[in-house]
Amino acid sequence: MRKVLSILFVVVLLASLTAYAAERAWQTGKLVEVEQEKVKEGSTKTTSSDATAKDKGNKTEYSGNSTTTTTDNVDTYQVYTIQSADKVYVAKEKLLFPWSKPSSASVGDDVKFAVEKGKLYIRDGDGKEHKATITKTSMKPAN
Repeated sequence: MRKVLSILFVVVLLASLTAYAAERAWQTGKLVEVEQEKVKEGSTKTTSSDATAKDKGNKTEYSGNSTTTTTDNVDTYQVYTIQSADKVYVAKEKLLFPWSKPSSASVGDDVKFAVEKGKLYIRDGDGKEHKATITKTSMKPAN
């Protein structure tokens, strides 16, 4: 019985997520620029120590060695510029892991996108959704 309820819960959850995604006001725009940006977000300092003690009878000699390494913490962002019928949006998608892939859309491609609460959702050619934070919105230049 628990197994059936678990499966039912997963099905309802997936259906509600799919329904929510379908509610977005999808538009078609042109991907006019793509850029990858690396931003230093601080650094991490690691220290390792190695110590030895030598017994010299009535006294003990101690010796030690310490090594400190500083590593930069770098976040990678994919920056998209999308031109709609009347506006141009610039948005950044944070690639969370080194193996994260940005949208497969290429410059010049028509893309489906939706704007909601400061976020830009891009649907690439593979049907995968990418969520990016809008950093700039401007009017489309007059022709």
